[in-house]
Amino acid sequence: MTLINSPLNSTANLKSAIEAIAPKVDPSVLDELCRWTRTKNLKWVSDKNGKNAYYIMSDLSLAKDLDAEDYRKNWSPDAKVTTAIKERSSERLAGRALKLEGEKLANFKILYREQNGISLGRINSIWVGDFLHAYSYLVQGDSTTAKGFQFLGAKAIEVASTNEINHVIEPDLQKQLIELVAYSNVGFKFEVAILDSFNPGSHRRWDFVERLPKVVKIYELKAHTLSEQEVKTTLVNKKYIELALEKYPGKSIEFVFTSPKGINWEAKSYIEEVNKNAKKLYPNAKVKVSFIDLQSITERVINNIVDNSPIESHFFFMKKLREEFVATVGQRTISKLNDSIAEAYKTGRLIKKAKVDNVVPILKLKSAQAA
Repeated sequence: MTLINSPLNSTANLKSAIEAIAPKVDPSVLDELCRWTRTKNLKWVSDKNGKNAYYIMSDLSLAKDLDAEDYRKNWSPDAKVTTAIKERSSERLAGRALKLEGEKLANFKILYREQNGISLGRINSIWVGDFLHAYSYLVQGDSTTAKGFQFLGAKAIEVASTNEINHVIEPDLQKQLIELVAYSNVGFKFEVAILDSFNPGSHRRWDFVERLPKVVKIYELKAHTLSEQEVKTTLVNKKYIELALEKYPGKSIEFVFTSPKGINWEAKSYIEEVNKNAKKLYPNAKVKVSFIDLQSITERVINNIVDNSPIESHFFFMKKLREEFVATVGQRTISKLNDSIAEAYKTGRLIKKAKVDNVVPILKLKSAQAA
């Protein structure tokens, strides 16, 4: 199968080729790669079966407004990077890299010419990367183009790109959220048990609750896209709002659904109907139902941690977010924190230190105190 990735059909073919090898690829990752492939006129090659997408890595270096040798010297498996300045560049990239020589290079040249209508000429070797490796490389660094991508570490890219978050269950999300909140001053109380007055002898559990001076917010956490049926089950069958009014008499109640995967339009429409009829459904009470992306909640928690932690701890905190909180923390939030750290180095608020120093990451310090 031969694909000709001309300007007229390259995006469609690119999506098809990637989805053929990675059917659970995250749409946002795929859309970003397609957008930059189009805007930077990047050439790619699928295998003979029309699967995957391989990019010439030196082309991506140029697309990032860097020297053509940037990938080979600083990121390829053959790169020999030892200086402190280059430490970040020597991190492992996600995906697969291939150094093509001899017969493999000859076969690649044939596919490249067939699919792009361009000859690679007389070259003896070339580094190529699959779609995941290409994406991983493009999102690293400080160039203008790289900043257009979400700032992700290799581990985070592996998770996001293969859409593993679909397999995460609510307890896993809640565990990450509990750990994150523990570093902050945000007053979430998790696994709040209440008596179920509609079913004597039984009880219910709310995922987490936030008691504020004027309102009590009760959160229902889902790992997948929130559906209308789930909203109805929670509000109608389980009667969570009625139980909340019993638990907190005289308080305004906001019942908040949250998920890292969003809400479908039916659920959103149903919530709007509930709010429109709230006075009839819950007389003599002030009730609101809403949906908030989980990433928005975690960004609030992260901002609280950052605002109350010394700036010297922010780099260590960002690294922890990238490695351990992939399912709960938005990639844009991590990118913003990275930009803040980069600005702090530029302005002198943060100073690069030698290998040995006395800085204790705030997260480790808090964990030690808790122990």
